[in-house]
Amino acid sequence: MTVIEQIHEKYPFLTRKQREVADYMLEDPDRMSYATLREISQDLSITEMTILKTCNLLGFDSFSALKYEFRKFAAQQLDLLRHPGVEFSIPPAPAYELEDTRRLLAEIRDEEAALYYAFVRDLPLDEVSQAASMILAAEQVILCGRGVSAIICDYFATMLTLLGRGVLNVNTELDDAIYAALPLLKENTLLIAVSYPDYYRMTMKLVEYARRQGINILGLTDSKRSPLAPYCDLVLTAPTKTRMLPNTIGAPMSLITLVASAMNIQLSAQGCQGSECVDEFFTLFEGYCRDRN
Repeated sequence: MTVIEQIHEKYPFLTRKQREVADYMLEDPDRMSYATLREISQDLSITEMTILKTCNLLGFDSFSALKYEFRKFAAQQLDLLRHPGVEFSIPPAPAYELEDTRRLLAEIRDEEAALYYAFVRDLPLDEVSQAASMILAAEQVILCGRGVSAIICDYFATMLTLLGRGVLNVNTELDDAIYAALPLLKENTLLIAVSYPDYYRMTMKLVEYARRQGINILGLTDSKRSPLAPYCDLVLTAPTKTRMLPNTIGAPMSLITLVASAMNIQLSAQGCQGSECVDEFFTLFEGYCRDRN
């Protein structure tokens, strides 16, 4: 069992503060290979004693033992650019939560609503408008993501297509798709990287390569502490954590809708329709329709 699997197994039995510590560990396993106890304490504003207690509850005798397992995990990943088919094991609900399943489901519903409300309340609209401007200014747009992130990319691609923006959508789980995208990472290309936990390694490598090429990068992720953030010119965040499942995509989908809306507002202000090429394409069918009639 890897350290990641072990944390997920113990996660349901942790308190709220201890889950914050576990979330910190899971967000960037590479960072945990060298992070100090003091750094984690300062980042989370949680006492070192709480962190040490969390380590014990996760099954490690000491913080050093935990760091050793993260270093071992990182070394194993160097030989595994591709994750297993299921990146997260979903732990069963503990027995004490099952005493009243209706109450449990109601709590999960309320948590989802609170998550979405906090997202909408704190959404930085200036950054949404900036993201829209970046997309409209790009000569070509490439989307990339994997798993849940790939589903989010599909929706983003649909919205951009409706606004007349051509887009290449790259599933980073497919090597051929990645290789096809590499020659297109040139000046005036915008890479939109979508990376939610588990922060898939091949997505991160594609983003790292794009950064080295000097490509503009727009990131969609769950936190400013995400490993994706340092590579991006602009990062938009939408929370996805839930009690039961690895990710919920309601907030990211709403974020994309707002970015598309901001694009439409900017196009309208410029007197542009955005879909002229689509309209021109369908003029080719006018004669065919008359002949059919």
